[in-house]
Amino acid sequence: MAEKRKKLEFQDRLPLGWRLGLYLCLFLAVIVMGIPMLNVLAVSFSESAKSESPGLILFPAPFTIEGYDFIWNHQNLWRPFLITLYVSAAGTLIHVFLSSLAGYVLYHRGLPLRNLLTTFVMLTMTVPGELTLVSTYEMFRQLGLINTYTALIISGAAGGFSVLLMRNYFTGVPASLAEASRIDGASDFMIFRKVFLPLSVPGLMTIGTLQFIGRWNSITNVVTLISDQKMYTLPVVLRIILNEQSSTSGTAYIFSNARMAAVALTALPLVALYFFTQRFFNTGVTLGATKE
Repeated sequence: MAEKRKKLEFQDRLPLGWRLGLYLCLFLAVIVMGIPMLNVLAVSFSESAKSESPGLILFPAPFTIEGYDFIWNHQNLWRPFLITLYVSAAGTLIHVFLSSLAGYVLYHRGLPLRNLLTTFVMLTMTVPGELTLVSTYEMFRQLGLINTYTALIISGAAGGFSVLLMRNYFTGVPASLAEASRIDGASDFMIFRKVFLPLSVPGLMTIGTLQFIGRWNSITNVVTLISDQKMYTLPVVLRIILNEQSSTSGTAYIFSNARMAAVALTALPLVALYFFTQRFFNTGVTLGATKE
């Protein structure tokens, strides 16, 4: 109630002109972002011939799911969809575990060279991923992991942002809880698993959401480590579909409704994930950025 009252007081202090300007900016933002999304959905649910009509389509003409049926079954989009879901989920779980474990290690004030290690983790965030593609490819080639899902899963198994975010979260856990567990005979790993992780769910959900989105949308990393087209993930297949007027097999023309259906199916899991993790995500970013 107090927070709502503060928001209302803040709104009352704003002049009417400012409020109208803010509402106008918000309305324009919704229009700019919403119309392309509505167009994609409308075209995807339209008939093949109607979907090729020039101009902006905002309503299906008429409503049909033939585009989804064609792209999912006849073009076998289910295969890259399941591949992407598998490598994204598995890679995200490993990333969350290793990053939170590294953050727990850096949380301890008695850790030797703690500041130096923290600085090194921060420096890794300044290196663009594109600069490491050659070395990443060479490393996985020597390990014999090129054209394997393992390469996609363990690539980026930990990240500097995730490590520092979890470290900041762990500093907010009362030290008395860890001390009490240690007195009861709990090991450091048990304290990490049963004390720190349950109290840091927003942070875990935040890095998990960001990592899943990044892995789901990854194209550069996939085409670097995978050359077998049967192993391509959904964003790579979608790029091929959108850039080519014919199917990858060369046997059927892909109409606009099928291409837009592929776009919608690619975005659907991310939209569902955001709605599921929204409350954790907002809290995680805010608290993780402000704790010392």
